[in-house]
Amino acid sequence: MTRVVMVALDGLRPDMVDAAATPYLFALANEGTRFANARSVFPSETRVATPSLITGCRPGGHGMVANTVFDASVAPDRLLRTKLVEDVLALANGAESPLQRPSLAERLAPAGKTFALVSAGTAGAARLLHPAAERLASFRWNVEDTEGATATEVREALGATPEAAVPNIPRVEFAGRVLLDHVLPKHRPDVALLWLSEPDISFHWGGLRAEHTQRALRAADAVLGRIRAWRDAQPDAAEIAIVVLSDHGHVTGRGKRCLRTELQRAGFRAGTGMGPDVDVVVAPAAAPGLWFRDRALAPQIADFLATQNWAGPLLGRDPAILADGRALPLSLLGSGHARSADLVVTFAGHEEPDEWGLPGHAPFDAPDVPEGGGMHGGLHRAELATVLVMQGGPVRRGAVAEEPADLTDIVPTVLHLLGLAPEGMEGRPLRAALDAAADAPPARETIDLPGGFVLEAMRAPSGRFYPTALRKVR
Repeated sequence: MTRVVMVALDGLRPDMVDAAATPYLFALANEGTRFANARSVFPSETRVATPSLITGCRPGGHGMVANTVFDASVAPDRLLRTKLVEDVLALANGAESPLQRPSLAERLAPAGKTFALVSAGTAGAARLLHPAAERLASFRWNVEDTEGATATEVREALGATPEAAVPNIPRVEFAGRVLLDHVLPKHRPDVALLWLSEPDISFHWGGLRAEHTQRALRAADAVLGRIRAWRDAQPDAAEIAIVVLSDHGHVTGRGKRCLRTELQRAGFRAGTGMGPDVDVVVAPAAAPGLWFRDRALAPQIADFLATQNWAGPLLGRDPAILADGRALPLSLLGSGHARSADLVVTFAGHEEPDEWGLPGHAPFDAPDVPEGGGMHGGLHRAELATVLVMQGGPVRRGAVAEEPADLTDIVPTVLHLLGLAPEGMEGRPLRAALDAAADAPPARETIDLPGGFVLEAMRAPSGRFYPTALRKVR
């Protein structure tokens, strides 16, 4: 292969891909290789997923452990929101990036190859996808960019960026134009990544099958169709692969609550920064993080949570913070890092159909997302399942690969297609995309957890562990 175009449809559930809703993606999947066992990482949040994709490492390796984090050494009085560039840079603490593994662009550069990012997502996510853009003098553009050489370049070529909207169709379509009408013909990157913010935005604010959500999904799919048409019209079309992915799925949020408020009502001094009247900092999420002033408080909060029918199992950066067996180690999921919360709380989701007829709903803690909106971040089956389709060049045609995969395996596969070795990455090339003999279904296993829950998982022949679903069995 000589070139790869990657397209991310943020938040797309694989069970929503069909000939009616996503005709271009559906066709591409039928003509290429679809990975039936593709998964996100934990927590299944965008600014955890994006670094996992671009570094080929899980959160415990690259260090971005949540969309919203607490770091007393950086901002002792508040939470850091990684959708903001200023908070991403605060976590970097003077370095170029908070990521502790090299990005795709940094791996391509020594081989004389280039990377370009076009993003309709948040500015913080774009920075995490391409943190070395300035140093490498390569292309990084985000719809929120208003200043700088790249923003000026795009504005002069294509006009002003549309305002944000729900559904975010104008920005999704404009980002497609930036890639197709400017980046691909002018910059000719060896690898390009187009990050589309739909259907994630519409999922959050309208529900998984609301009318405007379906329009947003069709718009994102139409951008993919234009990319496919562009590729097929190139003289080197046979040497250009297309990779389509989602970073996580979505579950319908049912039972919205504020964990900080719940803890306060139970008598704990909970807050969003470690002030003199706060003993535990709470970061809202589908899997909220807890940071303690004194670890001795952890068993008391665990006892309280064990009495709540909305609470699921606990995960610990150091599981010894609780008695044996009460906290699953974050390291088992590849998510344990010095920045991780002392404890991560999960919610007790269900697999019954939601009001849209889609399986899965769960409680959540997200101030901006309405009741009934789509949510992600936890270990529900619908949150972890992702789209992964590869097509073009040597990729198998009309294949469904059974080998387990997650976001960390995608960039190693891209490097392999380009003839480069994925040295130092946790992920590995997905050879089932190229060779049917390399495909091997995973071994299935379950881990019993407190409170009547089990964690379902896959294990690759290499032994690598892929969490699949947190499920309540009694």
